[in-house]
Order: sequence, then structure tokens, then C-alpha cells
Amino acid sequence: MNNSEIVDFSNLLENSKGHNVKIIVGEEPNVKEFKAHSSILTNRSAYFKIALSSRWARVEDGISIFSKPNISPLVFEILLKYFYTGIISVENNEINLVDIAIASDELQLLEAYQQLEERLLENKLAWKPRDIITILQHDHFTTLYNNAIRLVCRNPKIIFESEDFFEMKEIHLINLLKCDELELEEIKIWEYLIQWGIENTNSILDYDFTKWTPENFMDLKNTLCNCISHVRFFQMSPGDYTEVKAHFKDILPNGLDDEITQYFLNPNSKPSVRILPLRGYPFESKIINAMDAGLIASWIDKRRTPYHYKDLPFKFKLIYRASREGFEIANFHKNCDNKGPTVVVIKVCNPGEIIGGYNPFEWRSVKIYERSSLLYNYNDFDYQYKISNSFIFSLTNRVIPILSRISSKEEAITWCRNKGPYFGLRDLRITSARSFNHLFGESRIRSYEKKIISRETFEIEDYEVFQIIDERFSRSIIRIFMKIFQIIHVTIRMTKSICLLVAYYLLPISLFISPFLLSYFSFHYIP
Repeated sequence: MNNSEIVDFSNLLENSKGHNVKIIVGEEPNVKEFKAHSSILTNRSAYFKIALSSRWARVEDGISIFSKPNISPLVFEILLKYFYTGIISVENNEINLVDIAIASDELQLLEAYQQLEERLLENKLAWKPRDIITILQHDHFTTLYNNAIRLVCRNPKIIFESEDFFEMKEIHLINLLKCDELELEEIKIWEYLIQWGIENTNSILDYDFTKWTPENFMDLKNTLCNCISHVRFFQMSPGDYTEVKAHFKDILPNGLDDEITQYFLNPNSKPSVRILPLRGYPFESKIINAMDAGLIASWIDKRRTPYHYKDLPFKFKLIYRASREGFEIANFHKNCDNKGPTVVVIKVCNPGEIIGGYNPFEWRSVKIYERSSLLYNYNDFDYQYKISNSFIFSLTNRVIPILSRISSKEEAITWCRNKGPYFGLRDLRITSARSFNHLFGESRIRSYEKKIISRETFEIEDYEVFQIIDERFSRSIIRIFMKIFQIIHVTIRMTKSICLLVAYYLLPISLFISPFLLSYFSFHYIP
């Protein structure tokens, strides 16, 4: 469509000259009439070829009148302009792109939907809970749906702690409960499910279980009857399940309580129901999860999209946990010095922020011969190591994590015997024990790009160090050795074949000449 055609169609829309369609859009009190031309609507959309037929629309004075109550006037106005111009223009911040995408799909405007999908994917971190829930209700939007599922699995609270959660339909809630990758403890899933059930049970007006009647529990059971089977009670801790049973034993399926109790007593027992796997992926950390590891690995490789945990090119080998090996700085150096590349993750006391950093070289305890002056006598100093691909980060908000790469590579890593992990010039460092089981941390941005924590000093609840082992190198070495062994094996087989071949031809010759040789030696050397 060229520019002149766009102008002509735009004028035709604005003047509505020669219109033969009237479309009534929205529901009371938000209803608006739009005038249009059937030739333009039907050429753009197969939907209107049917909608403007006599089966759907009525005709008055030569004008086809059609109602579309499930689309808002604001959304339809944008799409009507698209019919006439081929351009989607969204200038009103009150209009939701997801709503426009759904309407364009319903009106069978494929190109418009593709444009909107691209915009939404570019800004998916800005999706609101309502946007995600709306997308989850349209699983035929495959790309948007899969991205929404990944967002929820990565940060479940974005949905489960929103007011829109209670408006979620049962079938879409069940689809979430089926997700193995949902990064949420099972007891928390149960608590959210109970809240959803209460909000969707008319007879229950109070969250205080002690005030409920038996009928209230029965009504809740009926509300949740299709959802409860997707809760993984067998993956709860015994303590968590005891809490569930204390209040809600009567709404559990018959016989399930006995089977769960038996399973806790004897994990080798075989319940009649299928035991669903633990959600998420097993990862040896009390601070981060497997999906966090995939994100950190992508930062190490400077990759735009996070690695799936199953496809990680690195092994995250836990070599130190302060609460396990001891909080003393000496214990960090004992376990982590000279171990090659490492990732440090730190859990900050109250409000539980998670920060960390990547050292692509190694940690060392630097010590020099004693130096003295008139005032000081000391034998420790800080040594800055120059490197270009270190970084620090924050995972406190997992939807929008912070990556802060090195800006002054001359001071990327600092080695100091009486300090813990030390990035930059105090950009992130662990200093010394502040109390019996806590450490003191500091973050003052000097050598890295961005702040990763709002406070400059903080107390540390725990921290872990992972040795980063490049599995690709290991796999390459294994492949090389396998190739060498194959060559050796083939060589041995070829050598055997050659030896057999030589023996095959030499044996008849040796048998033929042996009598002559024997006669010769007997004649010349035997007296």
C-alpha cells in the first residue's frame, strides 16, 4: 500500500462518506458507534466476510448494522484505523497492547497481530499480572503463551500475589499447577490455592478457619475438587504437610492422607496415585535456583538469552557455603583459593536481597614480606588484578535482574588475605565477621557499571561460592581421547592384519626353503 492510498483511505474513514456499515462496539455504559465501508472491511478480514452476512448483521436503509460488545471502543478504534491505513498507532497509554492483540486475532488480522506480538515480546519484562493472565487464557498464542509461562515459573509471585490472581479461571490455574518448572515451594502453592478457593466460594466470607462451619469446608472442597490433585503433597516436608492436614484434612481426597503419611514413613512405599516430581530443577544452593544459574551462565558467555538449565555449558560446583564451612575469612580462602573461575552469591540480611559476582580468573591470599615505617608495621596489602570479563549482579528482582559489567578492568578483582570475595575497588566485597555467624559486606560503585544494592554497607546472612567448570572443554578433551583411542584401535587391527598377511605368505616360502637351508648348513658347518 503506497502513501497516496493511505491518505485516501484515512480521509474516507474520517469523513465516512459512502459508508454502508455501522458497528456498535462495547457494553453499557461504554458504547460507541463506528461507520465503515464493507469493501474495506471484507478485503482486510475474512472475519467480516461472515460477520456482515445476513446471518450476523441486520440491514436498515441499506446500512448493515453489526454489534461487537466484547471489544472496547478504544481498542476497536485503533484496529479500524488499521483497516484503512495498514498502520497500528498506539498513542494512548491507557490502551493495553494485549487487548489489541486479542482483538486483532479475533478479527483475523494476521499482520496486525504479528506486529503486536513483536512489540509485546520486546517489552515482556513490562508485562503486568493482568497481561500475563490474559495471555494464559489464550494458549493458541503459542509464542506469547510460552513466554508468559516462563515468566510465571521464574517469578511466581508476579501472579500469585496479584489481585488479578483471584479472577483467574480454574482451567488456566490448573495449567499453571501442572508446570514442573514452577519455582515455588509446594506449601506456598497450597496456601495460594486456598486463597483462590476462598475468593471463589460464595458462602465463605472469612479467612479465619476457626469460624467456618462444616458446610463451608464442603463448599471449598467442591470449589477446589479439580485443582487439589495437581498439588504435589508428596514433595512437601512432613512439617508442611502436618500444617495442611491440621486445617484441611476434610477437603483432601479420600485415602490420600493415609498414603502421604505412609510415604513419609517409608519413601519406598508405592502410593496408588502417581508421585509427581519435585518442581524446578535440583540445584545445590540455598540462595539461588537452577534458572538463576542459567541466567548467570548466559552472562558469562555474553549470551542474550538465558540458558535452559539442562543445556548449561558450565558445571556450578559448590565449594564453599559460609553457614556450612564457617564464616571466618580464612575458611573462604582455604576452600576457594586457586580454584579457577568462580561465582559468588550472597544473601543479604533483611530484606533478603540476593547479589553476587563472577571472577573469571581465581582467588588468592596475597602476602608479602614484612614492610615497616616509623608508624606502621604490616605484612598485608591489596592487589588488584586486571581482567576484562568479570561482573557483579543482583537477583533480588528476578523479573528484572541487574547485570553490572566491569568498567575499569585495571581493578576488576582484588586479592587480599584478610578479606573475602572482593570485586573492584569495594564495588562488592566481604570484609570481616560482625557477629558470631554473620559477615559484613560493602558495595561502593567505582570499577563496575551499575549499583547492585541500594545500601553501601550491609550484613550478610549467608554466601556461597561455586567453581565454574567449562563442560565444553571437558567434553572436547573426552572426544579427542576417544578419537585417539579409535585411531590406536584401528592401527592395532591393521597391524594384526598385516602380520597375519605376512605370516600367510612367508609360511609356505619358509617351508619350501627350509630343507635347502638345512642341507646347506649341514654340509658346511657340521663335521
